[in-house]
Amino acid sequence: MKRYVVLFEKMFLIFFVFSCLGWIYEVLLYLIRDNEFVNRGFLVGPYLPIYGFGALILYYLLWNFIKKKHKIGKVNINIILVFVIIFIVTTFVEYVSHYFLDTYFGIILWDYSDDFLNINGRVCFEASRNFAIGGTFSLYCIQPLIERFVTKFNNKKFYHIIIGILFLIMLADFLIKIF
Repeated sequence: MKRYVVLFEKMFLIFFVFSCLGWIYEVLLYLIRDNEFVNRGFLVGPYLPIYGFGALILYYLLWNFIKKKHKIGKVNINIILVFVIIFIVTTFVEYVSHYFLDTYFGIILWDYSDDFLNINGRVCFEASRNFAIGGTFSLYCIQPLIERFVTKFNNKKFYHIIIGILFLIMLADFLIKIF
């Protein structure tokens, strides 16, 4: 049982950290582009779950993959392969998320209709490229920090309490929004 609790806490921590980082990224993007603060997303708190889900998918899909060396001749092409996989996966996740939010909640949070190489306004090349850059950076730079944090603190009572509180806050935010 303890193993499952530790796994859940680690998954939630990854989800929460990247949901918050995604919110910061999007708020800064609008602040710089439009010179105004826009609380992105459909929840009240400073997090965007699509980034958290995307991070979990990428983590479980690629974490062991990035540790191996994939070469063409003597050239390590790992980071290129990771970038391409992330480009494809995040494009798919963004498309499905847009479809889900639009179909079930009537919410359209982004529209790429006027952007280059868009598909139904739900995804476009520029956004997919940015997510691939961010995802690659996250896997190689941010995720190792989270791994060290979890290893250092996952047996501490304070860690369990903080994870529990953050989970309940996000759950309440989501439940209030959908009901």
